[in-house]
Amino acid sequence: MKGEANMKIRRVLIIDGYNDEPGGLGVPPYIDVYPRYIAGALWYADKDIKIDYVTVDSFRSSKSWIRKASLYDLVVVIAGVVVPGRYLGGRPALPEEVELWGRLIEGPFKVLAGPAARWGMGLEGGRPAVPPYKFQRAGYHVLVKGDVEQYFYELAKYGEERASPHSIRRDYKLTNVVSVLGARIVRQHPNYGRNLIAEIETYRGCARWVSGGCSFCVEPLRGRPVQRDPRGVVEEVKALYEEGVRNFRLGRQADILVYGSKELGEKEWPRPSPEALEKVFRGIRAEAPNLETLHIDNVNPGTIVRYPEESRRSLKIIIKYHTPGDVAAMGLESADPKVTKINNLNTTPEEAIEAIKIVNEVGRIREDSGLPHLLPGINFILGLPGESKKTYRMNREFLEEILKRDLLVRRVNVRRLMIIPLTRVSRMKVSFDKKLRLLASSFIWWVRNYFEVEMLKRVAPPGTTLKNLWVETCLNNLCYARSPGSYPLVVALKGSFARGTLIKKAVVRGIRTGRSVLAEPVEVYEHCM
Repeated sequence: MKGEANMKIRRVLIIDGYNDEPGGLGVPPYIDVYPRYIAGALWYADKDIKIDYVTVDSFRSSKSWIRKASLYDLVVVIAGVVVPGRYLGGRPALPEEVELWGRLIEGPFKVLAGPAARWGMGLEGGRPAVPPYKFQRAGYHVLVKGDVEQYFYELAKYGEERASPHSIRRDYKLTNVVSVLGARIVRQHPNYGRNLIAEIETYRGCARWVSGGCSFCVEPLRGRPVQRDPRGVVEEVKALYEEGVRNFRLGRQADILVYGSKELGEKEWPRPSPEALEKVFRGIRAEAPNLETLHIDNVNPGTIVRYPEESRRSLKIIIKYHTPGDVAAMGLESADPKVTKINNLNTTPEEAIEAIKIVNEVGRIREDSGLPHLLPGINFILGLPGESKKTYRMNREFLEEILKRDLLVRRVNVRRLMIIPLTRVSRMKVSFDKKLRLLASSFIWWVRNYFEVEMLKRVAPPGTTLKNLWVETCLNNLCYARSPGSYPLVVALKGSFARGTLIKKAVVRGIRTGRSVLAEPVEVYEHCM
């Protein structure tokens, strides 16, 4: 575009700075919907557009990329971590990097997309996120605050003056088309042909938008949930499968159990629709018969305790079609009733225990000495308004109760509050009291060094068989590998293996940390990059 509003777009560069949201993950080995939807929308408008895709890890590794970026007509930066975590497969773009690229890349029309453009971004909890306006000042011509496929289709079809960065989808008609067309962009991802996992969207938004949702979360800000027809989901998976993708996660939704519910968007607690889940999972298996991973992500424990029978049926359907080692991530956030009330959280500790129990009843079965089929994951957020010393005692007692009842939990995700602009917590009084920070640090240490170690002994005891492990990094005569999937175990292997080596089978020999096990390779494929 070179500064001219309606110049023809011939060459496009997509820089994937990775995203991590409550509903959506794009850090390798994951590829989220943003690059696929953007590429598909541009190709839908003009099939002759040349699109190059580069991950932030590759972009920052070579100084020549800044010079090369200036040769494109359009440069798109995708970025935004709003639920920070620890990453093994890649390092998300930092706010200062996103700002710097906006200033250094001269010539092309520059667009920022993803959570950074809509909500802001950061990589560390316990402090406010960097607001979007800082990136606007850094030289980006447009920040896409609506749905990316809407904007980029309009941009390529009608020009900048008629393209609205605030356009929001009312249905999935356009999305279903561009998601199929954009599937081939995966061939440019560095994990392609190995452990690449495609994040798949089933609906947008959160059922609890009716009551405002959790104080800290961006999902209710998306407004009334909009659902995707099962055929649209299946056709996208089919297109990705035909492009060579073998790992999938239905992770882009607040609660997979209410997908397809006729009450979603109308009630805070919609009734699950096992029939809708059956359609989408059965369809995926029919169109991707030799897939290697099919996992889920978010499940609301409040749904399970309100509709236990429908939830059991839904969980059984998931287990019928998915692959083992799956995780149903549950947002408890705090075991303190006061914090729950102030922040309008999902559920009480008692309800969460009951939901965990139901998932265990259905999902802790094993096949061939492997990992359990489906286990809960628990999310905590530290630093929410209303916290006190008592909060951390209650959090610990909640986890101790899980151990006492011999319930299995795959992982506990503990993070500090990140204050995102526009969320309700950004308008609330938040204390970063030093004593509470110390209590938070102590709680995190206990979770990592006691609870998770004890739990991992039960989830993956010696003799457990692990399959399809991809070596990601090596350090001090240990190599670390993971299977594609939701919150996969980190597996430490003695010896030296090239990055990208596939360990077809390994047997657990012991626990290394609360997040990792020591295992012995049984079947090794050489370097597979």
